[in-house]
Amino acid sequence: MAKRIYNQVSLFGPLYAWLVVLSPPPQVKSAIADIKKQLNSIADISDRNVRSIAHITLTDKLTDEDNLQETVTMLVGLQDPFIIRLDGWGFFDHGHSVTVYLKVKDPEPIINLAKLLKSSSKSPHISLAKRISHDTFKKMRPYLNSFNYQAEWLCTDVTVLRKLMSEKHLGWKDSYTVQLNPYKHG
Repeated sequence: MAKRIYNQVSLFGPLYAWLVVLSPPPQVKSAIADIKKQLNSIADISDRNVRSIAHITLTDKLTDEDNLQETVTMLVGLQDPFIIRLDGWGFFDHGHSVTVYLKVKDPEPIINLAKLLKSSSKSPHISLAKRISHDTFKKMRPYLNSFNYQAEWLCTDVTVLRKLMSEKHLGWKDSYTVQLNPYKHG
């Protein structure tokens, strides 16, 4: 199948990348940013990993639908707010690389949101270092073995990010917040 050329006029309209995430509160984002800096001081985890803002991905899509926000609002707007708890760390071994992440305790409400959005995501987490080499992971392992981070917050909304693929170099330009059931929180 031929690859789509993002800056070429399409019969179906422009192509958008959408990212739907759960965003921690500022103090949790700040603590996780500090953890990433500490990991980077032990072994180079890359600027991209250090700069990446902490989040839990519900789904990501490439589509010519220009208003996925309405669909997300309809699907998640009636879901009740819930507590998100981070407890400890884990890793995915991809064979050629490793991803180190923070574990989500009791992930069922997040998995249910992902299912509503037709995502196949089954293991909600917050990435600390994506696609690092096995050597880098080995250098970080002593620190990680004594590492025990915990946090919790009430999740009351979902963040929807959008970028036009013909301008993907500009990053996520559009951001929307979708409230979970507003009658269940203040």
